[in-house]
Amino acid sequence: MARVTPKENFMKLAGGGHPYYVPYFTFMGNEPIPEIPTKSAGAMLFEFNPPNPDGSRTDMWGVTSYPNEATAGSSMPAPDVFVMEDITKWRDILKTPKYRESLDFEQMAKDSFERIGIDRNETALRTGSFFGPWMTIIGLMGFEGAMLAMAEEPEYVKEMFDWMTSLYEPYTEKILDAFQPDIWTISDDICTERGPFFSVDMFRDLYLPYYRRFTKLAVERGLPVMMHICGKIEPFIPDLIDIGVQFVEPAQETNDIMALKELYPGKMSYCGAHDWGKHVPANYPDYDEEAVRQDVRNTIDKYAPGGGFATLIWPVSFVGDPHIDDLKKLVWNEAYEYGKKQYGYSES
Repeated sequence: MARVTPKENFMKLAGGGHPYYVPYFTFMGNEPIPEIPTKSAGAMLFEFNPPNPDGSRTDMWGVTSYPNEATAGSSMPAPDVFVMEDITKWRDILKTPKYRESLDFEQMAKDSFERIGIDRNETALRTGSFFGPWMTIIGLMGFEGAMLAMAEEPEYVKEMFDWMTSLYEPYTEKILDAFQPDIWTISDDICTERGPFFSVDMFRDLYLPYYRRFTKLAVERGLPVMMHICGKIEPFIPDLIDIGVQFVEPAQETNDIMALKELYPGKMSYCGAHDWGKHVPANYPDYDEEAVRQDVRNTIDKYAPGGGFATLIWPVSFVGDPHIDDLKKLVWNEAYEYGKKQYGYSES
């Protein structure tokens, strides 16, 4: 058959669709594989604080996050310093963040495309809202403080989320017009590996209305929505489908993805199903290359039948590990090469 572009193949996946071959979902967009089906770009609405001398960064709400080895260099809020301890005082504590001096969305889109080096004919563009209510409230109050606030003062939580959402919401249409994305994105890590942080009822009351506000315009334009949501997301899948989400990533294998594919056929696609913590070679940094390759193939063999699946594997290790880059290349390229052979795809 005639060549299918990586973008065309990935977009066939939307909503549980069946692509021509199993794509490797390029989470960061710079994985060293022969084709990049998706890349992400975004509009910066607010001024960013410069890094602090110790490498930490304070966000627009006053939450300071620190990089650390336990998270492979990713930044996390300090666990014992809270911006807010009483949700009823949020109006006194939080101030409207400073918008950037120039909100020229056309220029932002142009600058973003140049920075990420995207070929819009070959690669699908993901952009959207990167505000997550849950991640924001736990940054402000910590896990215990946030959950107590949600249980004891839910109306104040909703007031705060409504105010925050309203800071972003008026610009959604401008972002859509300027960036013309192929996929709209939202993000919030509301689950642990073993289950959600809160009940489905609380999710529907405190979170779903704001997610819906962030997806509404994109859905009206016919765009599929992708949500980044870690952990055991099974209880929320029906509601996510209802607000237009057609892809979830990283779709960790703590979920029964096979059952989800059967329960919601033609509704949702799952990018992931290979939690690295369950697949680290036993004697790492020593490992058998063929065994690693076979482990990748086993994942694809399990989840690829029927479509609705893209591979996403992200090996992580301690900061400065001299072996991890070679292992990443091995895993990523095996996922790409083996995925390309699925479903009988051929360019000849």
